[in-house]
Amino acid sequence: MSLDTWLLYLFAVLLIAISPGTMAVLSMSHGMHYGKTRSLATAFGSVTSALILMMASAAGLGALLSATEYGFTILKYCGAAYLIFLGIKLLLTKASGQGLDLQHIKSKGTPKQMFKQAFLVGISNPKDLLFFAALFPQFINISAPQGPQLAILAATWAVIDFSFVMIYASMANVLAPTLRTSNKLHWFDRTSGGVFITLAAILVTRES
Repeated sequence: MSLDTWLLYLFAVLLIAISPGTMAVLSMSHGMHYGKTRSLATAFGSVTSALILMMASAAGLGALLSATEYGFTILKYCGAAYLIFLGIKLLLTKASGQGLDLQHIKSKGTPKQMFKQAFLVGISNPKDLLFFAALFPQFINISAPQGPQLAILAATWAVIDFSFVMIYASMANVLAPTLRTSNKLHWFDRTSGGVFITLAAILVTRES
């Protein structure tokens, strides 16, 4: 892979990473409640799901889902259902009379739970699978060995994905003390919940 091709791919991935989506909302929610250190589990969950989708795409599953409307529809509705589940949980967040107890909230989030949430959000979106199937061929030289090229593309994506999850989590974590003292943290949760449900509706109603 030439340097020019890699830089073009890097630029495309950065633009995608900057665009807010479900993982960005989840990262901010985790960073707000659990802190930057625990949000490492969120980043690893996101990267793991992306790498699995990349491997599935490389194996041709993306093309299969694109051609099989029934399979795509099932995955699409499963992904939307999980986003709605997360959204309802956030909408039901309550504030105490003295403001939210951040330490109490933190105790509820284990790295395993955070990893699982991020992984399920990432893996349950069939659009990502089709996206990788459409994106990767644009940057692969078919006359050269494809294995090393796929490894470079996957590693680049993983680093950028991990970095932006942590950036979103860190930004939210900085805001947490201010929102807690002003008793507004639960409104962030409710807003995030609304975003999750809206994204789920978009995922379901949008044409394949």
